[in-house]
Amino acid sequence: MTDLGRYLSEIRNKRHLSLRDLAKQSEIYDVPISHSTLWAIEKGKNSRGNVPHPSPNQLKTISNVYHVNYEKLMELAGYAPVPQNVRVHPTSDGAKVTADVGFELAKQSIPVYGTIHAGEPTFADQYIIGETPITDKIIDDYGKDNLFALQVKGDSMSRAVLPGYVAVFSKDANIENGDIVAVLIDGDEAAIKRFRKTSRAVMFEPDSFNPIYQPIIFARDQDQDYRILGKFIYATSMPI
Repeated sequence: MTDLGRYLSEIRNKRHLSLRDLAKQSEIYDVPISHSTLWAIEKGKNSRGNVPHPSPNQLKTISNVYHVNYEKLMELAGYAPVPQNVRVHPTSDGAKVTADVGFELAKQSIPVYGTIHAGEPTFADQYIIGETPITDKIIDDYGKDNLFALQVKGDSMSRAVLPGYVAVFSKDANIENGDIVAVLIDGDEAAIKRFRKTSRAVMFEPDSFNPIYQPIIFARDQDQDYRILGKFIYATSMPI
């Protein structure tokens, strides 16, 4: 059993819920989770004997269904860098991790960009505002040269990534409907949106608690003035 599986199993058993109950509850979310997938995550192996690796979107659904902190699930699943020697301070919206002086981060890091402009070299050094640590697992899965990070501005994606967080992306990952991406639209700076594609249009949708935001739609017969830079992997509140 993995750390993630043990954590979810303990929560479920304390609340006397079945995997089928939780799977049923997940059906209201964009990425529902089957009871067999939940079973595999809890046990730490699937029907083929492999260790399951839930996606960030699956973990988001699980955090909603189990009523647990999303960032904690990301850390337990091996996504977010976890510093050593930390203090955990409970808050009203879940546990916040505050690092002690002298903690050791993951040994490698990638640049964090404040902005990425279409009119400049795509990843220009003058837009680098810092670095964020990356675990060996993320590097093994995606390749360090394919990874980059953006500091999120605004709240158009607040259901998925909070303002001020650092979002990490992979440049060459396969993009599917519903994925969150970093995209250049109409020659402006990079934005973070949810990607949708139909037979009639390509859409870049907000995912916000704020209802003012509207999707950006490119009809099939319209100029396709956009460029997807990368697929969202995870976000972290750790300082740059």
